[in-house]
Amino acid sequence: MWRELLLLSVLGFLSLLPLLPVLTAPLDFIPVTRGGSATVPLFNAWTILWNVKGIERGFQGWWDAPIFFPERQCFAFSEPMPLTACLQPLVRIFGSVALAYNCWLAGNLFLNGVTACWLLRRCGCSCGPAAAAGCAMTLHPLLLTQLEVLQLTCLWPSLWLLSTLLRIANAAADPAAGYGHCARLVSEAALAVICLPATCVHHTLFFGLLLLFAGWALVPWRSFLRWLLLVCGVAVLALPPAAMMLLPVQQVLRERGFERREETVAVLSAVPSDYLRAPEQSVASVMPQHVGRPWNLGAGWLRTVLATAGMMLVFGNAGLPLMRRLVLSLSLLLLAAALLSLGVNLQLGPWKIWAVLCDWLPGMAQVRSAFRFALFVQVAIILLAGIGLDRLQICFLRRAGCSSRTQRVIVVCLGLLVAGESWSVVPGRVDVPRIDVRPGWAEFLQSRAVSGEGVLILPYVQGHAPDDFQATVRWMIHSTVAGLRIVNGYSGFFPPAHFTLQRDLQRAGLESSLILQLQSGRVFWVVVTDSESNKQAQRQPLLREQWRSADGSEAVFEVVDRGQQE
Repeated sequence: MWRELLLLSVLGFLSLLPLLPVLTAPLDFIPVTRGGSATVPLFNAWTILWNVKGIERGFQGWWDAPIFFPERQCFAFSEPMPLTACLQPLVRIFGSVALAYNCWLAGNLFLNGVTACWLLRRCGCSCGPAAAAGCAMTLHPLLLTQLEVLQLTCLWPSLWLLSTLLRIANAAADPAAGYGHCARLVSEAALAVICLPATCVHHTLFFGLLLLFAGWALVPWRSFLRWLLLVCGVAVLALPPAAMMLLPVQQVLRERGFERREETVAVLSAVPSDYLRAPEQSVASVMPQHVGRPWNLGAGWLRTVLATAGMMLVFGNAGLPLMRRLVLSLSLLLLAAALLSLGVNLQLGPWKIWAVLCDWLPGMAQVRSAFRFALFVQVAIILLAGIGLDRLQICFLRRAGCSSRTQRVIVVCLGLLVAGESWSVVPGRVDVPRIDVRPGWAEFLQSRAVSGEGVLILPYVQGHAPDDFQATVRWMIHSTVAGLRIVNGYSGFFPPAHFTLQRDLQRAGLESSLILQLQSGRVFWVVVTDSESNKQAQRQPLLREQWRSADGSEAVFEVVDRGQQE
């Protein structure tokens, strides 16, 4: 028991390391990685807030997020992460979305390590190597460099599902496995499947595709019918709730024609040399950072060597059926993920494999960052490294002439290197507005704006980079707390109306035709937060000032009824 408690304590400590910049004020700040955009974590904080609002209303109108008004089903434009609704008590008790965000981040990193360790222990690994792999999974190299993309931190449902599928295969091949045991496995696997889209649609698509290539290794072919019966039970339990989360997203994206351009995917596709570079903060590095390549996709050279040793030692031992099945599936998963991470760079003669996947597999045409398949490459290497360390430990124990103390020292040193071969420093932080602190315009409109009326906040963003939308996302947080629906917005995809409004405002400003067009879409309020927009609003006869801040920097204008002007 003390070993388990020690491991949980270590994993808990490691999961807090990315939060070091915010530990002095966890209710007000969230971490941002070096070079990362503050807009992305702020947007994820808004997503948590909207899910908290959703669970309080019983998820009524949940897909109709209060952005890009009057567009419908805007929440399907990006990752919904509905499981973050469970953070509602934290938000309501402490009045802080930042605290909920930080707890979700640390909790996911902790669960990543726990499920990795649990998976290896279930397949026969001893405690030490499994713990080393669990620590390495908590410090997942690529994940810590993509930390602001909060949904990517949820690797534990994929690891949990892999563990349950492995045990289902074992139960199907075991005639002594009872009905109760099989029923528990089916229920657990179904819950893992449901958690995948509830935490990250991105991982659902990627891991599901990888299972098509690697999952056959988990099938006990001699007991295929019994295995198929168990898998059908999982499907019956898991598919209805999973479909409720996935189908609306896919339907909205397909109906609106949202797809990624090949040029965009090409920029975010890996090349083979990316895997030859260890993480930036690594014990051993063979190749330097290549100019123009933003990622080091290697999991670490020691982990890679141990993973290779683990594959050879397990495949050479016929007495490890469960571990052999896991190693084979991880090896296939690693290969498939590495190839798919190449994105549009993956070609077989004239055959563009990525284009074929986009044509035939729902959701692939909306994928932008193909290189993120490397997340699962590193997952497989870390797990295989833990297995390799376990096999080497057994080899040391069998070796004559090597003292037990020497064996223990060697294994412990290797385990520590596997766990801490790479690390990442999170140097920055960004503040998140508390729900009880709102700007004056939001408080004014909360009591004046009628349900179903839209609000335009100026200045409207004119750029296209994520950093250009930081003010927009802050307005999203304030307006959501106040129960307002705004024309502004930020998301994974943008509706055509966003670009039209952006272009019209940039060309002619607040002209009367634009005001009337907004009025026809039930946008009756305009908030100005800069001097230029304020001048335009004051000159516009279709706008009437209703509120102004004490310093005069912000004002609220109401759209005057057209009939009054006539």
